[in-house]
Amino acid sequence: MNMQRVKTIIIKDWKEIGKSKQAVLPMIIVPLIFVVALPVIITLTASTSSLSIVTSGGPETFLKNFPAQLIPQEFNERQKTVYAILLYFFAPFFLFIPVMVSNIIASYSFAGEKEQKTIEGLLYTPVTDNELIFSKILTSFMPGVVISWVCFIIYGIIVNFLGFPMFHCIIFPNLNWLVLAFFLVPAISFLSLASVVMVSQKAASAWEAQQVAVLLILPILGLVISQAAGLIYLNASVSSLVGIIFLLIDILFFRRIVRNFNRERVITKV
Repeated sequence: MNMQRVKTIIIKDWKEIGKSKQAVLPMIIVPLIFVVALPVIITLTASTSSLSIVTSGGPETFLKNFPAQLIPQEFNERQKTVYAILLYFFAPFFLFIPVMVSNIIASYSFAGEKEQKTIEGLLYTPVTDNELIFSKILTSFMPGVVISWVCFIIYGIIVNFLGFPMFHCIIFPNLNWLVLAFFLVPAISFLSLASVVMVSQKAASAWEAQQVAVLLILPILGLVISQAAGLIYLNASVSSLVGIIFLLIDILFFRRIVRNFNRERVITKV
């Protein structure tokens, strides 16, 4: 595999994506809502209002049967409530970030090339199928993971800074968030982009290719709803298990993409 060719394709794709406001703005605005707005609202509300306001709605059911062993026992009732929300209730929401970012970038892989009428010239270059697929996957995978890690750091800074007057200690990250950020996020990011890249080979537009992300959002929504209903809690063990499942699916998807890729068929779909 010629890594120089791979690098050239990645840089070309990043430049093209950077020119699109439709691609860049959602990758900035949506993560900020999750990693800035949510923790700020919870910590400031908990500091100035009663617990009933903080726990109204979904968190109320979530906290009702929350496992006591997951929270430091030296915390008082207010501290335990805010700790459970910030470090467990919001955890599944964080998974929307790699899915969204990878989906946006990956949808511009083959489908975006078709819209811009550049795919035919690329497919006729000496680039091999493996180099082409590998470069398209890295184009999406690297920003998806890096942006998620940056959001992880920002979320941690906000939680620890605003939460310190309440907890008098650093509470973030715990083991669950470390597993989620450095194992589950890469696994789900790869699955998201692999799915879109596979669909992009046949899709006529980037928008059409993006629709496959709906299927990946569903299990994440399932985790959010399950936690809100108190049916399951995304702790380190659950995060590890979900990550292993996604990793196995990643391997199957990658093999299928490489096996089924046909540049002649792609060209005829332009």
